[in-house]
Amino acid sequence: MKKYLLSLAVLLAGTMAFTSCDDDDDNGGVLIAPVQTVDVDGVYVINEGSYYSQINGSLDFLNFDKEANAFTMSRNIFDAANGRSLGGTPNNGLMYADSVLCIAVTDENRVEFVNVNNNVAYDAVSITSPREIATEGDYIYVTAYTGKVYKIDMRTRSIAGESTQINGNLEGIAVAEGSLYVCTAWNPDNSYNKEVVVLDAQGLVPTDTITVAENPVQAIAANGGNVYILSQGNYYDVAATVQCIDRNGNVSVIGNATMMAYDELHSKLYLVNAPYGEAPQYKVYNEEDKTTADFAFGTTIFSPYAISVMPCSGEVFVSSLSPNPDAPEYASYTTDGILYRFDADGSLLGSYTCGVCPGTIVCRTHTESK
Repeated sequence: MKKYLLSLAVLLAGTMAFTSCDDDDDNGGVLIAPVQTVDVDGVYVINEGSYYSQINGSLDFLNFDKEANAFTMSRNIFDAANGRSLGGTPNNGLMYADSVLCIAVTDENRVEFVNVNNNVAYDAVSITSPREIATEGDYIYVTAYTGKVYKIDMRTRSIAGESTQINGNLEGIAVAEGSLYVCTAWNPDNSYNKEVVVLDAQGLVPTDTITVAENPVQAIAANGGNVYILSQGNYYDVAATVQCIDRNGNVSVIGNATMMAYDELHSKLYLVNAPYGEAPQYKVYNEEDKTTADFAFGTTIFSPYAISVMPCSGEVFVSSLSPNPDAPEYASYTTDGILYRFDADGSLLGSYTCGVCPGTIVCRTHTESK
């Protein structure tokens, strides 16, 4: 594991409260808040598999061993711990309370809960075609192709509520200041929507509808109440676009990208624009001065598939498809992918083999008092 000391500002934004030291400490009777540190345990890679080739998804884990200065990828850890497959198209995941990895497995109609200490799954919650997950407090919120948002109480791991049908097939979701920002994405007839629906997180009641670019699929809550929305366009003549919704509901365009990840430590948004058949472009948007700059990674990434940023170190992780063994100029959707690890400046720190179609990267950390 790597250990990073967080600034006071970052800690105050987190969920763990400061505690006082004992009165008999040698501090002149003054109560002192202990230093909070964040330990980096590693990175989960949720591999989608291939629906068309009937390849199930899988779960890998890149372990950070600080003492040995080693980074080891453990493959298929869900299957090994549970004696069964993770299933078809695990589409999204997140960490809950440092202890549970939540995974939306679309084709299996369930949300899995994995104990990070032993990789054993708790009882799953049944939701038809779950897609994306967000969390706040004791709850996680799940979008689905039913057109609804589901609220799961993590204290009981049971559904505590659901919205009315919002619109079509829902995708991305983010929580900001007590509201859910829900991407309406597309419809069963393959037409695309242009709305982000805002729900009250407590009652799942719609409070606003915000017009964005065509086919919104990803939402990220950022520092300061902003929410970033990635709209994929129509995969033909409408390009993928990233927009910012501010806390007043105003929408501004950041740029073109097919995937994005937020660096909460440095208030930056990483943008990867990799339309099919085109050379990928990498940029980084600075929230503080609202400027966008080119970003060069220290190696060639053949076919970027997902991106994530370690919240306490700023390290950047990019997954990639591998070349097709039979046609190396094309990407393979049936063979193992690659996970790349970079520092915040883009220098390559390592690369690791992972599963088929590595579509979600989840950073695992935990907080300690010192």
